[in-house]
Amino acid sequence: MVYAIGECLLDIVFRDENPVWSCPGGSLLNSAVSLGRSGVPVAMISETGEDKTGRLILNFLRRNKVDISGFTMFPGNSTLALAFLDAGGDASYQFYHSLPEKAPEISVPDFRENDVFMMGSFYSVKLRNRPNILRMTEAARRGKAVVFYDPNFRQPHLKELPEILPFIRENIRLSDLVRGSDEDFRLIAGAGDGEQAYAFVRDCGCERLIYTKNSDGLTLYTPRYSTTVKVPAIKVVSTIGAGDSFNAGLVSVIHKFGKIEESKVFWDEAIRKAIIFASEVCGSRYNFIGWPASSQTLK
Repeated sequence: MVYAIGECLLDIVFRDENPVWSCPGGSLLNSAVSLGRSGVPVAMISETGEDKTGRLILNFLRRNKVDISGFTMFPGNSTLALAFLDAGGDASYQFYHSLPEKAPEISVPDFRENDVFMMGSFYSVKLRNRPNILRMTEAARRGKAVVFYDPNFRQPHLKELPEILPFIRENIRLSDLVRGSDEDFRLIAGAGDGEQAYAFVRDCGCERLIYTKNSDGLTLYTPRYSTTVKVPAIKVVSTIGAGDSFNAGLVSVIHKFGKIEESKVFWDEAIRKAIIFASEVCGSRYNFIGWPASSQTLK
């Protein structure tokens, strides 16, 4: 089983100042849906409002084979995100939150050795959520599950970095694999390249990093095996959810193997699947891959 904890919301996407589509979103939700559509057993742990938007999100997750038994509903409105696409398909965001001040105390799963635990984004370093994040992460480690972390850190949170940097470092320390972009590490650590980003990750206590650079490809860093991979040129419709589905591709292979293997065979398959997932999402208006019958994702 793959367990993902993070924010869920409704994305309303604008292009040229006009709303053009909407769909459920949130980094870990996007990953969970891509995993569910690819046939990987996945559970999402999150919270949503007791409103029409919240029910829409939960029904959507059910239809996409995502276990929602770990959800909590609160009185009030679910989170909305307005996403404004630029000419290249990259988004800037404006959020409307009404989460309760206190996070619910979640029920921690019974993690087992072949499970994967995914966390990331601002949700995982927000002070209200830290007790749940730490309980989940420590339980995953005790159960010998693989812990995967994507900081997904963005410019609007830069003023909060002094407060949350210890939490980012702690998440990295508790993880078996970190996937982060050049933007993440430039903002978090002032890293100008992958080598500097990897030095930061190792200093925090994790030995594995996948450092992505959008259309410029990616580099895998581990103590035993490293490689640089180019990505295919594609026509970009929207980059929303592309990194999240990249993560889902990686995790689908980790789940298949039941662990992270330090071998060329494992990393070639994991990176290939991640790139396929991300490329499909970049070329569509949705935050997640299509169903296998209507896409090329699993071929």
